Amino acid sequence: MTITNFSPIHSSQNVQGLNRIPVGQSNAETARQTIPLKDTASFSEESLRLSDAAKTDAGSTKIRFDLVNRVKAEIAAGTYDTSDKMDLAIERMASRIF
Repeated sequence: MTITNFSPIHSSQNVQGLNRIPVGQSNAETARQTIPLKDTASFSEESLRLSDAAKTDAGSTKIRFDLVNRVKAEIAAGTYDTSDKMDLAIERMASRIF
């Protein structure tokens, strides 16, 4: 995600009335010529794809919410990491290295 021209607003103001002072101009010059403030945001294709995936319903095949909730519960209970899972992970890593 990219955000450009971000200017924080510290009090209640009409956003349409805000203007940016161009670099190198004095306040007198600014009174004659102002540039409207325009903020923009752009999102990568990957972030848009992930956003769409997160919006799917529980019956969708994209995200298996039952599995996610089960794994979260196991992690919270401290039962997710078992010696069998660690042994399998070590075997898989070793097969990729050697």
